[in-house]
Amino acid sequence: MTPKIAALDLDETLLHSDMTISEYSRNVIRQVQQKGIHVVIATGRMFSSACLKARELDIGDVPVICYTGAWIGLCESGTVLHKDSLPLSEARSVLALARRKGWMIQSYINDVLCLPEEGKLEKRYSRYRSKPPVYLGEAFWEPAEAPTRLILIEADPKRRQRIREELSDQFGDAVDMVYPGDDFIDIHKKGVSKASALRILCRQWKIGMGETAAFGNSENDVSMLREAGWSYAVSNAEPAALAAARFHIESNDRDGVARVLETFL
Repeated sequence: MTPKIAALDLDETLLHSDMTISEYSRNVIRQVQQKGIHVVIATGRMFSSACLKARELDIGDVPVICYTGAWIGLCESGTVLHKDSLPLSEARSVLALARRKGWMIQSYINDVLCLPEEGKLEKRYSRYRSKPPVYLGEAFWEPAEAPTRLILIEADPKRRQRIREELSDQFGDAVDMVYPGDDFIDIHKKGVSKASALRILCRQWKIGMGETAAFGNSENDVSMLREAGWSYAVSNAEPAALAAARFHIESNDRDGVARVLETFL
């Protein structure tokens, strides 16, 4: 028996550490698709950035789960199939708290990265983006439209954990949070996850979650790793992903994802 869906995380999972995709991986993924297995990209990236990487696979207008499950869209046409934003009142409250505390925070609205002003650290994380941010000044702190998500940035892991706990205490009834990698805290609507988005596609295709294979490396992959019938964490994965996955595979730089997919052929 082989899975009917293969859900692939990008950064530090399918992509090499230099953010490239090997020709070997591209060839195997194309063969998997030709065999009739649905290939889905499932990433924390914003939609535009995720689509650029998905198009490198040359496998057509495949679904992209992005923003850690808050969006589903098609990578070539740009069609948005599903969108879940944060409640506007809670988003404004989180932004207000971040401003009072001096936390570094980003907002994503309609696939645009919004910032209050230009900062020194944004270039450090530009590798995840395909277009520049927009600087809103004072308007950043009182958005008129609900953000898809908020991202807090804190390099110190102990301080990052304290911030997450404070946010959970105050807003845990309305939002969920995960560590997607690097220095980030990903804040999105309660119930949103890669697994929730994958379930939407499963219903559309009349496929059970037990018939899916999921590949990941970080906490934002844990939901789908737990629910998928086949779940794989690369050897370079974070402890949360390793604990959630049924199988541990070779690292992203050794094409661990493609090596497993090849066994489905």
